[in-house]
Amino acid sequence: MKKLFVIIATVLLLPGISMADSMFLVDQGASGTGKAGILADSVRDGSALFYNPAALSLVRNFDFEATVSFHFPSLSYSTESSNQYDASKNVLLPVSMFFTLPVGQKMTLGIGLTTPTDVKNSWGDNFPGRFAASQYQLMTNAISIGAGYQFGNRFRLGFSVDYNRTSLKFQNALVAPYYNFIGGEDNELLGFYETAGSVDESNTGMGYTAGMSWNIFQKWSVSVVYKSKVDFEFADMPVTFSQHTQLNIPNAVEAFNREFGGISTTMNSIFQMPASGTIGISYHPSNRWTIEVDFATYMFSDLEVPFFDYVNAPASAVDRGMTQKWSDMNMCGFSLDYTATKKIRLMGGMRYASDTIPYNDMSPAMPSGEKFWISLGLSYLDKGNGWSLALQFKSYRDHSVTGQEYQISPLEPGYLEHLNTSGLYDLNETGFSITYHHRF
Repeated sequence: MKKLFVIIATVLLLPGISMADSMFLVDQGASGTGKAGILADSVRDGSALFYNPAALSLVRNFDFEATVSFHFPSLSYSTESSNQYDASKNVLLPVSMFFTLPVGQKMTLGIGLTTPTDVKNSWGDNFPGRFAASQYQLMTNAISIGAGYQFGNRFRLGFSVDYNRTSLKFQNALVAPYYNFIGGEDNELLGFYETAGSVDESNTGMGYTAGMSWNIFQKWSVSVVYKSKVDFEFADMPVTFSQHTQLNIPNAVEAFNREFGGISTTMNSIFQMPASGTIGISYHPSNRWTIEVDFATYMFSDLEVPFFDYVNAPASAVDRGMTQKWSDMNMCGFSLDYTATKKIRLMGGMRYASDTIPYNDMSPAMPSGEKFWISLGLSYLDKGNGWSLALQFKSYRDHSVTGQEYQISPLEPGYLEHLNTSGLYDLNETGFSITYHHRF
């Protein structure tokens, strides 16, 4: 008898389908974090390699900096009937390091290690969305090499090449049948129990960042930054199964082993760091103040999400050739930078983003929502040596999920289950970043 276990692999694309934008980090240095990740040219230390490599040309020293960030996310899910489910608490620790080396009078080279994405969530056994994702962890580490070059006194260009490695851990639940293998007629169906399918894999991808900055007037400058998309194609990932709930029956182990013990299943999926484009404007009313605004878009719309099925017979994963496109996500930001003394700088910023990710009826969710982010920063440098600190708070408000239904084996009568988990995700995240600066 053919038994089909339908598992939508879309969640492997962006773990935390309701929080797609939460995983992309700009915490690659306290200077940038304290300004809410404004991608203009006022980040004038090694972290400019990540934010806008054109600004590297303004770093005229052999410098080193290292940053560690502490993120404390709090994620919960509430159904329409006001039942609340909390994800497990965890701490994220993204790190970054940068070196800068001037070459001649107009160019500076940079090399850096960054953490562009980082997310980790784990839900309890009673979470309604466990059939789409019960655990997911994804982290990207990147090594970047780039340079910034200054043309005259007003125009700067920069470029970097980025080698990225992404590790993925994922688990979701599915319903399995329990048959009377010992007695009964024609393997009598006695009931159902839950099992869990898991993957643990890593992959690499190449990308680049290009930036420019132009002082169009004495106090005004315009910056443009483009980051290319990076695709990670997770092919033939081994899927391991484990019993998720216990059966109070004599031959529970045999029932599980007959269904999953001999299955050798692989899954394919895609994770993408989307291309992004940013335009920023900086205004310098005095030598002490810098005011900046920017607009950025994450270009998800060219990404087609594949759907895959687990199939018990013939014990392989089958690609049904179905895809779904995502929509773009837009963000805007504002920051202030104040030089209090020769050694002390104060920074602050805020950012707003909205996104809607449309799905069709085969998909597990239709998330839409808003993000608000506020941050403060302090820098103390004595001739290039010292510390920077940034504090931040992020809120993902009213991130709704509608029509979230999971189908289990639509091919067999009596083997169909719908879980309508329409509701709201609520994610708040506090954190801080510490950067150590050293000038050689």
